[in-house]
Amino acid sequence: MTVQRRNGFLAKSLQAGAVAMALALGLSACANGAPADGDGDLQRVDYQLGWLKLTQFGGFFAADEQGFYEEEGIDAEFTAGGSNILSWQQVVTGKALVGDEDNTNALVAIEDGQPLVVIGTVFQTSPFSIISLADDPIESIDDFRGRTIAVSDASLAQFKALTSAAGIAEDEVEFVSAGTDPSQLTTKQVSGYAGYATSQGASLELQGVKTHTLLLEDLGVPSYGNVIVTTKDNLNRHREEIVDFMRASVKGFEYMNANPDDVADLVVNKINPAGGLDSDTEKETARIQRDLIESPTGVLRVDVEKMQAIIDALVDAGTLTSTIDAKTVVDTSVLDDVYGDKTSLLE
Repeated sequence: MTVQRRNGFLAKSLQAGAVAMALALGLSACANGAPADGDGDLQRVDYQLGWLKLTQFGGFFAADEQGFYEEEGIDAEFTAGGSNILSWQQVVTGKALVGDEDNTNALVAIEDGQPLVVIGTVFQTSPFSIISLADDPIESIDDFRGRTIAVSDASLAQFKALTSAAGIAEDEVEFVSAGTDPSQLTTKQVSGYAGYATSQGASLELQGVKTHTLLLEDLGVPSYGNVIVTTKDNLNRHREEIVDFMRASVKGFEYMNANPDDVADLVVNKINPAGGLDSDTEKETARIQRDLIESPTGVLRVDVEKMQAIIDALVDAGTLTSTIDAKTVVDTSVLDDVYGDKTSLLE
């Protein structure tokens, strides 16, 4: 698979109608770092995953399997997400101490007054992308001309706005509704498919389909994938547990990037044995996502300047009604404490 990266970025446009939620529920003692049941030596940290227990979160599972959490005095519990679960809601209501969320969802919630803070990110750039065939690649927004491209209903407005801004007339590109798998691409019903370079890209590669991937950042507007969030109150009251959890998690993601096949097998056979996961697809996913997770300053790091660019792009798109100072949204001090003067913890 060819994965193209450039200096631009694309913010995923998501609806924000359900982000308001009253904070009537009390905070859970276990979720906020109370000793785990049966072992007063370990501090329990409940983490809300942004999606199902798949290899995209393999670094967390590797950290648990390798004993990194236990070394840090943490008993980490991971709850699977789903289509009807917003991780940030689980965090602000105290059901989870930490979780990962789509960066757009998180920022819309913050604009609505939710006390969230971003302390890291799983993906340095979102795996969401336009996948095309290698012998007929879509390499830029200009290549949308004369094409039929399958996109989700939720992202249609975003892509229409993007093509319009690039001076591409409505009759120069046809958007159709994307199915749940990229067979529309392999059967050549479409020449571009909006999907994930990781799982869907991996599936195509294993079918022997040579693909080209145009990442979100290739399209000119910024986006992270699965930002890690907590609340300001959690940071004030449970900073030590959060730092310890993130330190172990960094080690886990470094371990996964060094051992993608082993961690994929862990997910398939132990973490989610009932999930019907294909081992080869999960292994290919782990290998593909490595480049999207790694960072010169260390895995899971989040950058204030990039977050400001994401915010500005969402304001321009009308997803956010007014700008937010990224310095009030991002707290880099947790991972500063984790790394010190290093960029890796396992080397």
